[in-house]
Amino acid sequence: MAGCTLTGALSVACFIPGAVTVVHAPKGCAHQTFSMLHAMMNEAETNVVPEILVSGLSDKDVIFGGEDCLRLALDRAAAKDPELIIVVTSCVPETIGDDCLAVCREHAFADRTIYIPTSGFLGGSAKDGENAALIGLSALAKPAEPVPGTVGIIGEKNLESEVEENFAEVSRLLDLLGLTVSVRFCRNAGVSDLRKLGTASCFILRDGRSADAGRELGKRFDRPVIPEFPRGLSGSITFLQETGKAAGVSSEKIEEAIIQETEHQKKMLEKFADLAGREVCLGVEPFEGTLAVAKEALKRLEMTESPAGITVRLPFYLPVGVSGTVKMLHLWRRAILHG
Repeated sequence: MAGCTLTGALSVACFIPGAVTVVHAPKGCAHQTFSMLHAMMNEAETNVVPEILVSGLSDKDVIFGGEDCLRLALDRAAAKDPELIIVVTSCVPETIGDDCLAVCREHAFADRTIYIPTSGFLGGSAKDGENAALIGLSALAKPAEPVPGTVGIIGEKNLESEVEENFAEVSRLLDLLGLTVSVRFCRNAGVSDLRKLGTASCFILRDGRSADAGRELGKRFDRPVIPEFPRGLSGSITFLQETGKAAGVSSEKIEEAIIQETEHQKKMLEKFADLAGREVCLGVEPFEGTLAVAKEALKRLEMTESPAGITVRLPFYLPVGVSGTVKMLHLWRRAILHG
């Protein structure tokens, strides 16, 4: 996702059911960010309308300070009686020196308010904002004894493509280990769900984009952290090994899961036996990690990579596990057999 720190934070924070997000920023800055989110929402075909309020800093506020402007915005948010108020900021409040944290702590709804500093101070990326939001929202969860057999997923994007397909594939692998997902932090998770983060036996990151949050949350809750969803076929085996160990699954159960997954992969690849021996030319890698997954699939199917082969496109998303690989192979088959 492109954009500034504020945009990244909003992509996480403004999709939490039961919460109101207050953006402390001038109207123009907020409008630009909302326009980007709106375009992504249309592309993702989501019907969720985020509850967002803007403080609307004026030129006068920029000169004399915008803390009163933030207080009024918090009053408007509190009037909706939400479960949670999330405050994020643009560059302007930090530039003029607004003490946003103090304003949030002094407000009547302080016990329901979380302040996430996302100004970026005229810098910072959307990734920085996403991590800041994940770290900030983790304050909702308290350290607790891990519940055996549960894991928490961190960093799924609310507006990413293939998100539910990827989750289904990860859930399938976890089921082989006898594990279930207790919380998707923060996708489709209400405030009460987010509070369960501390009970997960380990954390699984969506990808390296959430690495900063993963390090902080792993340390805060003293939990092992799996660095990413499984990449392709061999990645699924590694995922079973690492996640099983992190979640305290017995070595016997892990080995059994690997045997089942190996057999599953064999059966799925047999459906593409008609591609064996075909020469293909892999296209440009649009998403980091897809090339390695593609080359592994070629080898497993005894296909050949050649500049003279039929050009097949690499997916614009990371193929997660077997399902992601199979979807890629269906596209290849269409290109090879039907042109």
